[in-house]
Amino acid sequence: MKQYKYSNGSNKPVLIFSIIFILVVGFFTARWLIPHGKKHVASATKVTEKAKNKIISAKPVLPVVIQPKPSEKSGGEPKMAIILDDWGQSSVLLERAIAIKRPLTLAVIPHLSKSRDIAEKAKANGLGVMLHMPMQPKGKKQATEPHMILTTSSEAQIIQYLKQALESVPYVQGVNNHQGSAATSDERVMRIVLTYLKKKGLFFIDSHVIASSVAGKVAEEVGIRFEQRDVFIDNQPAVEAVMAKLKEAEHLALAHGRVVVIGHDKKNTLEAIRQMVPEIEKNGIQLVLIRDLVE
Repeated sequence: MKQYKYSNGSNKPVLIFSIIFILVVGFFTARWLIPHGKKHVASATKVTEKAKNKIISAKPVLPVVIQPKPSEKSGGEPKMAIILDDWGQSSVLLERAIAIKRPLTLAVIPHLSKSRDIAEKAKANGLGVMLHMPMQPKGKKQATEPHMILTTSSEAQIIQYLKQALESVPYVQGVNNHQGSAATSDERVMRIVLTYLKKKGLFFIDSHVIASSVAGKVAEEVGIRFEQRDVFIDNQPAVEAVMAKLKEAEHLALAHGRVVVIGHDKKNTLEAIRQMVPEIEKNGIQLVLIRDLVE
């Protein structure tokens, strides 16, 4: 290789040139890297801050709790009225109902062996008393119980049946239908029934066993105090199933201020009510007799 030599024989200029070249390359390399580095750092910082803010702003997921509302119709705390149907044949479970020590209402079927006795003991122990009036169900054209009101019953017969039924069950303050899917769907029948009950100063509760019931419509026309059942609690007889339906009734009471519940004279039903009373009251719901809820 050909070598270049300077007059003094020294390699210093080559060294100096190399150093200058390295410095220049380093300068431009640094200029390119530093802005991009800053940009990447800034982006990374932005992402970190975003994530941090997201974490800070995230709210814990809490269970939905329905808060009590004042009653839509009667003011004050939410109310639940529990009616127990079908009393009259036996008084074996009466002591269990009394032992709950809450204002339950017993709906008593007329003309049965224990009808009068149950009504008297219920009244003496602060329970409500209603007449559970037999009325014609769909698919039945004949009376299946004594003094059942049929769609073919005359006005005189309907009034006679009601009068005799009320005489067999003392301390009655209101009436609800026992069965009655056909009768409560018949305007003529319901107009006779509700007009008579209004004259007697009684209220009517539609057990609402069928969607086609006209009881509410006729009650408004007649001007009688009236309510409609909201929840049947013991179509499924197990204690746990009845408790689940009572929880459903709780939600309705808290959402709307009031709820009308119907069950039956069954051991499991009474046990479920006994177990649920503390929870119902803890949720701010007042248990009342149906007479105190109906308007």
